[in-house]
Amino acid sequence: MTAADTGPGSSVGVVRPLKASLVRPDWAARAVVPMVDGLEEGDRHRSPVPPTAYEDSPPAFYAYRIRHGTRDHLGLVADVRVDAFTSGGIRGHEAVDPRRVDALVRHYSKTPAHSEPVALLHPFGPGVKQVLERTCDNPPLLHFPGPDGSEHTVWRVAGEDEEVRLAEALDQAVQYVADGHHRVAARLRVWELAGRPADDGILCVIFAMDGLQLSAFHRRVTGPVDAAQLLDAATAHFAVRRVSTAGEVNGVGLYVAGQWHDLADAHARPDGSAGLDVAVLHSRVLGPALGIAPDMAGAGHARLEVVPAHAPIHQAAAQCDQDGGALFVLNPPPLGTLMAMADRGEVLPPKTTYFSPKPSRGIFLISALSR
Repeated sequence: MTAADTGPGSSVGVVRPLKASLVRPDWAARAVVPMVDGLEEGDRHRSPVPPTAYEDSPPAFYAYRIRHGTRDHLGLVADVRVDAFTSGGIRGHEAVDPRRVDALVRHYSKTPAHSEPVALLHPFGPGVKQVLERTCDNPPLLHFPGPDGSEHTVWRVAGEDEEVRLAEALDQAVQYVADGHHRVAARLRVWELAGRPADDGILCVIFAMDGLQLSAFHRRVTGPVDAAQLLDAATAHFAVRRVSTAGEVNGVGLYVAGQWHDLADAHARPDGSAGLDVAVLHSRVLGPALGIAPDMAGAGHARLEVVPAHAPIHQAAAQCDQDGGALFVLNPPPLGTLMAMADRGEVLPPKTTYFSPKPSRGIFLISALSR
């Protein structure tokens, strides 16, 4: 097998060199932006980027490093066949909100090219790591500051032998969607509408499983809520303890009526996804006390908001003080648990977990599906 056999337009290989345009160095700091949930909404507030901000690049794999403070994460940018997401070779773990998928499909149908990657997890072996290390010994194509204080660096993997080595190694193991379930669902929809072209691919950044940090999305219920009723529901299933700050919480945290509470398990949890913090919260507290059904666990309910773990907790608590709402601080499952659930085909509610750091959008520009 040669590098050409694994490139876009070939029927061989799941992970292939990427055919894309690369942002020019003098445009990188302006064209590259963080990933946002609503791409269309994010573009409304984004300064226009002209086509001349990008230059064509030959099919290649790329090493992509994100550095934020002392954290350093190195991934591989590649083109991944769309049908790998339907065959079980690449597995997701999170349900999607149909409304968000519909909005993304509309966005993609109006956009001739896109630049937002999907993040995957792969059990990098020593061969993959060695290729990336050798690649990073060379001068980078791009090195620029991100808008959030991060640093971004991109190298092109050089040499046909290195490309073949990467393609073969990455095709030999199951991969998992780390970030981008809604983008994958939308691209699959577009792919279906186009007649399932055999060699269409998705722009992906593949990270080692031991390289990312798994975090949870918290849940805030807009007010007013009946604090006594909420605490009664919690007491039926948890050992509820008042604490002074969020930092003293060991289990699920609850902030309501100006007071923090630690909710520790009083009963055994179900196995699998039903035993995760978000599922237990809905089945044992939000459903009985507020009538927010488990199928609304992904914040499909009008009163339910998701709060990422990196957002300042004191701000969400202050919102509760203003409207009389309640904030639940949740914990992410261990990564191994998440992968095992994906292997069993279990699906978590939307907005259960997220990985960081997320790859930024705008570095690579590829034409829409059915290219």
